[in-house]
Amino acid sequence: MPNVSRRRESDGTFWWARLLPARLLRISRLEVAVTGMASAFLLVFYALNLFNDFSSPVLHALAVVRVLGALAGVILVWAYLDRFPLWIAYLGAVSELSAFVIFVGFSVNHEQIVFRLQEFPLIALYLSWLFTPNITRWTIYPVMLFTIPYSVYLGPAVGTEHQSGLLNVLSLVFFTMAGMFVGHFVKRRFRQQTQIDALTGALNRTGLAARGDAALVAARRTYRPLAVALLDMDGFKQINDKEGHEAGDRALKSLVKHLRSSTRAGDLVCRLGGDEFVLVFPDTSRCEAQQLMERIEASSDLAWSFGTAQARNDDNLSTMILRADRDMYALKRSRASERKRAQGEG
Repeated sequence: MPNVSRRRESDGTFWWARLLPARLLRISRLEVAVTGMASAFLLVFYALNLFNDFSSPVLHALAVVRVLGALAGVILVWAYLDRFPLWIAYLGAVSELSAFVIFVGFSVNHEQIVFRLQEFPLIALYLSWLFTPNITRWTIYPVMLFTIPYSVYLGPAVGTEHQSGLLNVLSLVFFTMAGMFVGHFVKRRFRQQTQIDALTGALNRTGLAARGDAALVAARRTYRPLAVALLDMDGFKQINDKEGHEAGDRALKSLVKHLRSSTRAGDLVCRLGGDEFVLVFPDTSRCEAQQLMERIEASSDLAWSFGTAQARNDDNLSTMILRADRDMYALKRSRASERKRAQGEG
């Protein structure tokens, strides 16, 4: 009998995916899926917490607010799916950190203190996985540096059985630091495995979809131009046929190295497959992209052709690349005609 923990459905998901609504299976962004699961867990936890006795109406009101916040997270993930804005997830994490400060630093609620001490490293892990290291550090460190010393030396739990002992404090600091390291490491490795072309180090199709779409959205939001260039190598098949695939691989690596060294830090270099590449130029018009590509081509040791396109109001990356592709083949035809004319004159 097969192990059910390893059984998969025909669509590649685990067996327990049958328990989820079909709509949720459309989520492809892992960070959104994790946010949805965390919101659902907190919704159940905080709903059960409402049945406890509260020492004041204020704490009861806060408990109700936490339930509503978790419910809002679940609803927004359901409504937006992959379009769920991560700044909402950040606000949710900050609200949980605020609860950590309140209960650990300013209360003697032993159950809540224990829960918050256990939750804090998980919040650090969550933030470090979703956001940049700087955002995570500037969010986690101030909370930890204030709350821990205050609760140990000045808080209302000092001298009571609710006091967080030295071992608890050291454990919190250690697991928080470990959680941040693991989160950033996993995020980096996940991006490398899913968004980076293993041969050349350029972005792959998945990376282009993620970062290219983000660049297009940013361009529309700021009313700035954005251009793309599509290029493929001339005579790449002959390189593979005459010199072997290793020579072809070296040529692709050399091309990507040249493209990266010749473009700006914010530009994207992506490999579509084979010898086809896409470059994304934020804050750049088609005319500027054309001039830039001509300079890059002139300094390249390899021969290639390219086409460019600028974003329109109704564009997406696919339609832009399609126009750049047409522009590239128009250039190829023009160059072929020039060669034939030159040969005829010769």
